[in-house]
Amino acid sequence: MPRRRLIYTFDGIVDGVGGNKAAAALLEVTPAMVTYWRKAGRFPARSMERIQHELARKDATAVRDLFDFDPPREYDDTAKRAKRA
Repeated sequence: MPRRRLIYTFDGIVDGVGGNKAAAALLEVTPAMVTYWRKAGRFPARSMERIQHELARKDATAVRDLFDFDPPREYDDTAKRAKRA
């Protein structure tokens, strides 16, 4: 069985699934959201299964580092609340 092509970049994933619009359609988001993720350099973790499945159809796979598994950061508004008081 031939080895799958390994993708190491965000742009490589987008190209691999067919472009910005195709990535947005695959993930059921707007193209603007894909552009936003591009600035961060990573897709959200929840998108990994769909992306990997689509890439597998094209004999490719992406490194796990291109998906964000960090927990969401909590918003700290302590300073704002102190100013209002």
